[in-house]
Amino acid sequence: MWASALKTWNDPETNYLFFPEKVAQKTRQEVQKSLLKHKLALQLNKHTDIWIAVSKAFHTHFKDDPRELFKAAHWDVSEIHRIIQQDMRKEFPYISGPKMANYWLYILSHYTDAKFKNMQEISIIPDTHVLQCSIKLGLATPAMSSLEVAAVWKELLKDGGIAPVEMHPVLWNWSRNNFLPEV
Repeated sequence: MWASALKTWNDPETNYLFFPEKVAQKTRQEVQKSLLKHKLALQLNKHTDIWIAVSKAFHTHFKDDPRELFKAAHWDVSEIHRIIQQDMRKEFPYISGPKMANYWLYILSHYTDAKFKNMQEISIIPDTHVLQCSIKLGLATPAMSSLEVAAVWKELLKDGGIAPVEMHPVLWNWSRNNFLPEV
């Protein structure tokens, strides 16, 4: 996905996709064609609709700039979650979900100059790999939901100075490497 995003950004015909005000001026078919050109979208209709909805939300409510959302939430992770997962859930499809809401903020906190408050509120992002590691470590059972596993990690790390999301890459890599130690 990262390679597709970079190709889309570097292509003068498609980089408008990263500017909500420009997406708002395009037809659904134009957006769809641009998302597919470098395979930024893989699910033709679903990904197009998500991209348009999120762009429209930023265009309509946040001056085309995600930082305006963060300013409205005082750069506080809990407030950002409230806005995108409760107040404006329908306007932020996919990003409002429990995994992507956290992953999005994690990526922004690590690869931009965004400085969020209450980083401990960014969940561990309980994907398949984190769930498998949690079971292997005896912290979860196969019957537990993603949200339950995230709560276990939040409680476990609450006083340790480590935000739950900081554990995600470690556990993800451990699982991807069949639980073998790194050499």
